[in-house]
Amino acid sequence: MNQTTLIFHGGLRTIGGTIVSLQYGEDRVIFDFGLVYNPQTNILDAQIKLRESAKTRDYLTLAMIPHIDGIYSKASLPKSSSLIPANQFPGETAVLISHLHLDHIGGMGLIDPSIPIYMSKDSYNLYQTLALIGEGVDGDRTYESCEYNQAFFVGNIKVTPLQVDHDIPGACGFHIETPDGAILYTGDLRLHGSHPERVESFITNAKALGFDVLIMEGTTLRSEDELPEELLVASTDFPKTLITENTIPTLFTELLQDKKGIGIFNIYHRNVDRIAGVIQAGRLLNRKVVLEIGTAQIASDFLPDETFYIYESEMLRQRQANNKLENWQTRLLAAFPIISAEEINNNSHEYLVQNSYDQSLELFDLHTEGGLYLHADGVPLGDYDPAFHNLERILNLIGLPKAFVGTGGHATPQHLQYILEKLDPNVLIPLHSFHPERLKPKRGKQLLPQYGKTYLLQRGDLIE
Repeated sequence: MNQTTLIFHGGLRTIGGTIVSLQYGEDRVIFDFGLVYNPQTNILDAQIKLRESAKTRDYLTLAMIPHIDGIYSKASLPKSSSLIPANQFPGETAVLISHLHLDHIGGMGLIDPSIPIYMSKDSYNLYQTLALIGEGVDGDRTYESCEYNQAFFVGNIKVTPLQVDHDIPGACGFHIETPDGAILYTGDLRLHGSHPERVESFITNAKALGFDVLIMEGTTLRSEDELPEELLVASTDFPKTLITENTIPTLFTELLQDKKGIGIFNIYHRNVDRIAGVIQAGRLLNRKVVLEIGTAQIASDFLPDETFYIYESEMLRQRQANNKLENWQTRLLAAFPIISAEEINNNSHEYLVQNSYDQSLELFDLHTEGGLYLHADGVPLGDYDPAFHNLERILNLIGLPKAFVGTGGHATPQHLQYILEKLDPNVLIPLHSFHPERLKPKRGKQLLPQYGKTYLLQRGDLIE
């Protein structure tokens, strides 16, 4: 008799790296397939050279990707491996991607190309742009797109993508149904973004479909010392200190309106809403927005009606001089005006210029007196990353003050509790969190699973 089983391979007590497999008979879906980001413990620092032809087996040895039967090619596995290669797995397998942050997709390119990997159509379109500008994941394979609210089957497993709001286009959760019951996976989501209505629709649609087990992210949960129980109360209100995606243009404006020098900003450009917000701030400030060329490509594809300049970095200048521009760069430079540091320096107070951490040395060519560096959720995110202190040294060297103007992609603890209580599952599995135990359902039971253990879905319950 076929049974529905659930195994957790990653992400239970980490921020990211969520990998869960659900199997019914010989059919299986896996969601997501990312890497845990922790710069303090990452063995693969900037100095160790990756072995491209041995990446899968190296990642397996480093426990960066899970030891799962039937998803890696035989040629990519260590010769001594006991794992079953993909071509010998008896059933049908598919991988489901909730969104395109590296902690959810970082390992997906290592999966055998015979296994389909599905993502929402919005994510698929964004991935094409990311791959074009050199930000695709390792591996040479194709990907499949799916539509929100339109079910598809992996063998006898029914999958329905449900859109949510996160700080990246295309984010979705998944309703996954077998003859034994249904599981709802939230992916990452928030209520303080540009589209809270998507989360409300997610709740409505999920309840209409019906489900037994809720697998829910809990990134913002903290210990009882940091987050007392009385603050973990369901609410849709925004805490007074919470910056929302929609208020960022106003905050940019308030911080820069009296500045007589340049405005510099650092963002994570997969957040297209943030790019739009910066451009809006430029209009409010009457400053010209200058984007790095990779960000400009994303803006061109997803914000086609917006106006901006492209920054002529030293690297871009050299590629132009040596006729080494890539085709997409040539097309983009023909469509949008390019501006140099020299031109910006003539009237630096008229510009709002992007500078990502890996381009920090470009700051040496800009007049930064009287200016301000706006850190708006770009890399490095915080002082847990050694690169953060390096950024501070660079800014101190040129005397450029900084301000933090950002907001996360994850629901606040109060919003998490609100979403949970609205969904009201029989079984809650919180993960993607350092403190998943803090999220508790009012009616159903909380299950904190163990890695590698098999759980059985049976008659609306999850049995250990």
